[in-house]
Amino acid sequence: MPLVYIASPYKGLAVQESRRKSLAISVAEQECLKIIRECEDFTPVSPILQFSYLDENKHRDKALQMGKELLKACDYIYLSKHKDAKNSTSMFMEAELAKKLGIKELVLELPL
Repeated sequence: MPLVYIASPYKGLAVQESRRKSLAISVAEQECLKIIRECEDFTPVSPILQFSYLDENKHRDKALQMGKELLKACDYIYLSKHKDAKNSTSMFMEAELAKKLGIKELVLELPL
């Protein structure tokens, strides 16, 4: 089964800081479910879900580094279509790394 890296916003979400983590997890879950629904033979992996146990304020750099390692193991990258994704510098960096590594972008035309 091909692995699909789910790039979705975290810091770029336009919400109160106290709500950011729960919304980021919700968005990541929805994106993973979208992949499962539309690409049943693919396995979605989300760094936000995988590393949700980390404290954003203490471990952001570590989480981003681990996310890069996770991306390297994937066959595709899927870029979230959430309305705040355009504000995510991390998603931009993930997309650039995927391109550099030759990881194909998985494009679905479905809204979040």
